Amino acid sequence: MAGRIPESFINDLLGRVDIVDVIGPRVQLKKSGRNHKGLCPFHDEKTPSFNVNEDRQTFHCFGCEAHGTALGFLMEYDSQTFPEAIETLASMVGMEVPREAARGPKVDTELYDVLRAAAREFQRWLRGGEAAAAVAYLRERGLSGEVARDFGIGLAPEGWDRLKTALASSGEQKLVDAGLLVRQEGGRRTYDRFRERIVFPIRNTRGRVIGFGGRVYGDGQPKYINSPETEVFRKGQELYGLYEARRAQRGLQSVVVVEGYMDVVALAQHGVTNAVATLGTAIGQSHFETLYRHVNLVVCCFDGDDAGRGAAWKAVDAAFPVLSETRQLKFVFLPEGEDPDTIVRQRGREHFEGLLDSAEPVAEYFLNRLQTGRDLSKADGRAALVELAAKDIRRLPQGGLKEILINDLAARSRMDASVIAQAVREPGEMGVEYLAGDVGRSGGRRDFGNKPLLKYVVQYPQLIDSMDARLRAELADSADPSLLADVVRQIVEEPGMDTGTLIASYQGQDSHTELAALADEEILLTEEALALDLEREVRKYVAVRQGAALSRRARESGSVEDAQRRYSDAKAQQTL
Repeated sequence: MAGRIPESFINDLLGRVDIVDVIGPRVQLKKSGRNHKGLCPFHDEKTPSFNVNEDRQTFHCFGCEAHGTALGFLMEYDSQTFPEAIETLASMVGMEVPREAARGPKVDTELYDVLRAAAREFQRWLRGGEAAAAVAYLRERGLSGEVARDFGIGLAPEGWDRLKTALASSGEQKLVDAGLLVRQEGGRRTYDRFRERIVFPIRNTRGRVIGFGGRVYGDGQPKYINSPETEVFRKGQELYGLYEARRAQRGLQSVVVVEGYMDVVALAQHGVTNAVATLGTAIGQSHFETLYRHVNLVVCCFDGDDAGRGAAWKAVDAAFPVLSETRQLKFVFLPEGEDPDTIVRQRGREHFEGLLDSAEPVAEYFLNRLQTGRDLSKADGRAALVELAAKDIRRLPQGGLKEILINDLAARSRMDASVIAQAVREPGEMGVEYLAGDVGRSGGRRDFGNKPLLKYVVQYPQLIDSMDARLRAELADSADPSLLADVVRQIVEEPGMDTGTLIASYQGQDSHTELAALADEEILLTEEALALDLEREVRKYVAVRQGAALSRRARESGSVEDAQRRYSDAKAQQTL
């Protein structure tokens, strides 16, 4: 059934489901104190490090760091989509999943059926009598039948209307809408887009076929063609092989970005199952946002020629706004004339993985490239480096990576790090010297607000329900964009939330991983002691935030001294 699942239903559902009942049938668990323990299903291990906390309704593996709620477990372990996981949990407790009226532009879901039917036809033709030349080409490239099966590789045979005839029942216009037929100018006649090509189905992260890539296996041109943009296919957002990589490696930690379909498939053939490729476009910010929802490390593998280094620099530009200390980016440059396919076939998996292990971190690559050709023994060379680097470092979220680059740039330019920090600030931006604790520091895509305080709130959301109403309102201030304020707003809107329900409400967002990790961190205080201390900590946080806002407004008006005085006054009032 179409339509959004109401959030109130999801919260109610998670309140009724016991995470042990969900994980127990899939993982052998043993009671251990307040937790249940077992062998982690997401990585190979002999000593149990997988813990299920029944009180918080969360799981955590101390070996591979997998963590989440019952909902997240089903999505990862059973490869279920979000709606499918909701349906599974609802069936366990005898609830029917309601749906709200769909909002926004409606996607033609029949296109998925048409594309799936096309994928089956292409695969059938690869197994047929017309496929001798295509099969010979794939074997020459070293691909086995098993890898071809796993990636759903098929064949578009010779002829202008083979697919059009095979899928005639779907309707001509529907095949055009799916990008499978091309309509001639004038609009009266159509013909198959893919002809005499090996066909690679492109799947989204749910495993649905959304488009195709076709490669000639003879001397035709162009070498590659892709499906056009459709309602379900956006080249600038999708990555070939990401679905297959997640299916091959549970708890996927890293991906290697290569240039083409055959590189992805050839690497998988030799045991490197975490490669992905863009779809005829340079890797962009949307691609990085997609990747960092699934992994912590991205390694871009490019040719070592001018084109490859140009692609790497564009990747840096695209990645900077979404990087952090927990989101790593590295680069490998291959010898000119070689690609991942040839290297892994000629030199083997270990050699290729050795190249990945020695990949250059983005911070080093960024500054090394800017430093090239500049004489840092001279003041004008150092000044030019700072000027060029500052405008890009400014685009990084606040956090460890930004601080590393600031310190490295300071060392190379022989300048004080505080001067570099000032240079990379946006006009009117507050410096961290006006803030306390983690206020204003980014935890990935969004500021935590105050990380220790956020940890308390995540693990004991009931304390927000019992907090002084005025103080609670200040903490949930709609003008505060931090994750802490957002979490408190969630609790205020849905009183009685427990930890598992709270974390599950962020499923599908970058913040989900951060909150799940905080839920697993140890708190040495008892709930009673924490309740006594919480109000004082909240007052301190609110005072710092308000003082920073006053300072920012004063700074914008040019009165830094007044900003400092007001900030000090606001902070002092909270200690009386």
